[in-house]
Amino acid sequence: MKLSDLVSNDPPRALVYGPTGAGKSTLAGLMALHPQFRPIYVADWDLRIASLRRKLPNEVWQYIEVEPYRDVNIQGEAFTKLQAKLERLVSEGFKAFVNDSLTFCTRAVMARVLMLDGNKPPTFTPQLQHYMQSISLTEEFVSRACSKNMAVIMTCHEDTQRDEILGRLYKAVDLTGKSANRIPGYFNEFWHCEIIQTTQKEPQYSVRTRSDMVYAARTSFKSLDPVEPAESIWYKIVAEMNPSTVTTATVTKP
Repeated sequence: MKLSDLVSNDPPRALVYGPTGAGKSTLAGLMALHPQFRPIYVADWDLRIASLRRKLPNEVWQYIEVEPYRDVNIQGEAFTKLQAKLERLVSEGFKAFVNDSLTFCTRAVMARVLMLDGNKPPTFTPQLQHYMQSISLTEEFVSRACSKNMAVIMTCHEDTQRDEILGRLYKAVDLTGKSANRIPGYFNEFWHCEIIQTTQKEPQYSVRTRSDMVYAARTSFKSLDPVEPAESIWYKIVAEMNPSTVTTATVTKP
């Protein structure tokens, strides 16, 4: 396969991180404005996906299927349920998968690991082997999701870490151990969501697509600016992937 064919046919798979309220879920929901990415399946771990109703026009709600994920009857059942659902998404006709958020999803993975180890309660303090198993399960899940022929967006909360050599602080994804460094490698897009303070009443959401001294980020799309307004990012991606199919839908202003 030629590189040009791979780049043009490869769907966006983005790991998006940032602080609470920076527009991560909204950014994922904005895909519904474009036929190339819908219908969309959203695994809702944070239980805050309803905030999308303020940002999206009513006519696109029908293209977003949301399912909450929480353990109800059996410890660890939520993650097992999502594993099974992931394998059916393409056959069920979904063109995009959103896992909101991977940070909370990993908590469910740990609950599954503890249950398999002698049905230990979720309040049990995990040992090293539990963390290793949890990291392995999480990376396998992410790898399988990114292997699907569909757009994949996973959100993560933000963590502050210190460079042991330089002594400077930097922002990273809120994941366990070394998976915080490895998991971004499964995605062709790694973005940081930010809020730009302006004199306007509503905050302006933006997406950092290239790294600086504090935030790690990268993109494979040439058309994206280093800091891109959230409402324009999918339009640019669609235009770059297929210039003949640019949609004209607009975002509902709050």
